[in-house]
Order: sequence, then C-alpha cells, then structure tokens
Amino acid sequence: MTVWPPYPAAVPPRRPAYRARAAWILLPAQVVLTGAVTYVVIAAWSVIGGVFTEGLQVVGFAILSTPLTILVFVLGLPLRIVPGARSWWCARPWVPVVVLASAIAGIAVSYVVPGAGPVHNEATDEWVATDGYDPDPWVFQPALGALAFALMHMLPPRAITRRMA
Repeated sequence: MTVWPPYPAAVPPRRPAYRARAAWILLPAQVVLTGAVTYVVIAAWSVIGGVFTEGLQVVGFAILSTPLTILVFVLGLPLRIVPGARSWWCARPWVPVVVLASAIAGIAVSYVVPGAGPVHNEATDEWVATDGYDPDPWVFQPALGALAFALMHMLPPRAITRRMA
C-alpha cells in the first residue's frame, strides 16, 4: 500500500532552496545598502582626513564607493552561483555577521594604530590648506573591503526567508 503524500522523511529539506532564493531576491537591496554604507564610510574618512573640501565631495565619494561595491559583488558571485559554495554559505549565515563585526572593529582600530595620525594638506592654487587625521591605510582599506563584502552577502534572518518562500 502506497501512502500519498510521501512520508515526510523522504521529502528533502527546503532550507537551502528558500535561503538561496531569498539571497537572490534581496540582492538589489544589498547592492544599494553596500553602496550607501561604503559611501558614508568613505565620506567620513575623507572629511576626517581633510581630503575633499569643496563641491567634489559628492562625486569623489561615489568614485571610490562604486568600484568597491562592484568588486565585492563580483567576488561574491560564486557564493550565489556555485551549488557547493551556496549550500555552505546558506548553512552558515553567521559568517557574514562575524566578518561585519570584525570589519567595523577594524575601521575603528585603523584610527588608533601607530600608522594613523594627523595630516596636513598644503594649499595649492585650487585648494586651501587643510588639516585632518588619517587612519592607517593597511588596516582601513582591508577593513572597508571586508565591510562591503559582508554587507553584500549577508543573509536575512530565517524568519524573513521563510515568509519569502
């Protein structure tokens, strides 16, 4: 005698499928969020460092933020496309959270390590002299990249992904 529908143990779990589907659905929001957050971090860095002082601020921040957003999107595509990487990624949604926390700590630490310090930008014909404080680039830049990567590839909580399925 055959029982229909099949016994629940015979049905494969759907967790990776709806987690992966939610990751693709939320990708446009993640791209915008990553671009916006990196824009703000770069803006804060350049204002604190006194790099941009005039109307080029908006354009300058976007010129640095946009390629970073595109780079972390392309570097993370295997997490979304390759089945083995996708199942590993969906089974460990805490990894981007740990990377995000480490990146935020790295950005904060980059302003207090020995390589950080005051900077003076000399006046030119087009710019006035400015004083600022620059982070250590060997700590700040990898932390900014890790922040962008974690934001781009963070999975939503399971309750949200279940509702999306």
